[in-house]
Amino acid sequence: MAAVLEMEAEEYLQENRIPELINNLTSLLLYHRPERPREFLIKQLEKLKYARLSDVDYPCLFDDSNLDAIFGILDPAGQGYITGTQYMEALKTLGIDVRNVEEPGGKITLELFKHGMRIQLKSACATFKS
Repeated sequence: MAAVLEMEAEEYLQENRIPELINNLTSLLLYHRPERPREFLIKQLEKLKYARLSDVDYPCLFDDSNLDAIFGILDPAGQGYITGTQYMEALKTLGIDVRNVEEPGGKITLELFKHGMRIQLKSACATFKS
């Protein structure tokens, strides 16, 4: 009986993406370290709700400058591109679940990298049931 209830609870949490929500909120909280953490968390939840309703960017730790820096680390020789394998590793490093992401082929330029990362980050930061 207890095992069934535990499985139902786990299924509920996963179905509603509660672990992702808690992880994202905790990351934002630790990054910003606001003086009033409860108010900050409420504001982040309001931003998340607004983003869902209006299709604007979700609260997320990573911006274009971070993506530029990551690309620079992956392309230390300054060739202007990275490989699909490097792209997938970058996703994993950012905490993005890559199980349903197809590895891109060919050379990935900075613009392609940022475009793909924005899509994946938007999905990862949209921590609510679709």
